[in-house]
Amino acid sequence: MTKPVLNLPRNAKQAIMLLFDSIALVVILLGSFYIRLGHWYFPEGALIWILFGAPVLAVPIFVRFGLYLSVVRYIGFTALWRVAQAVTLYALLWGLVCFMTGTNIANFSVGIPRSIILINWMLSLLVIGGSRMFARWFLTTESFLSEGSKNNVIIYGAGSTGRQLSNALQHSIEYNHVAFVDDNPIIQSSYINSIPVASARRLP
Repeated sequence: MTKPVLNLPRNAKQAIMLLFDSIALVVILLGSFYIRLGHWYFPEGALIWILFGAPVLAVPIFVRFGLYLSVVRYIGFTALWRVAQAVTLYALLWGLVCFMTGTNIANFSVGIPRSIILINWMLSLLVIGGSRMFARWFLTTESFLSEGSKNNVIIYGAGSTGRQLSNALQHSIEYNHVAFVDDNPIIQSSYINSIPVASARRLP
């Protein structure tokens, strides 16, 4: 199921991500209004342009922060931190645009409530960042779909080198890391990245 997606050209994958982000940002803003107002609100007048213009503001920021250059299957903390930075900058600029235009909504003659800007930021972080993590999981399902054919491996040593090797094996379609073995009794019977750490005596 994942192979047709994995075999798409890189430009096509980037276009899919860009299209998803553009649609998601508009839906998130509509959801932000709903959460704040307690009912579905469809914008009128200038607010329509501010709402549907959100992707025009956000996409260049996301491109500048490299959100469409990261290989989603190998996305890590650094890439997610850049997502958080890009989304935060977008949310701040969108809020600034709202204040500068002085756009009002029904029952709020003083302009758009600040809480909508905050809700938009939080939902954007959740959806844009979460979509990357979901895509990483989905695109690596080939690994667990073929889990029965993978070779189980044990890493001797749960230090920094062992943990780095374990992280590399998470993307392998040939090997399945099932356990650490370490001589340090302090970390024995604990878990690292949900993988158990055992003593050498349990190797047999």
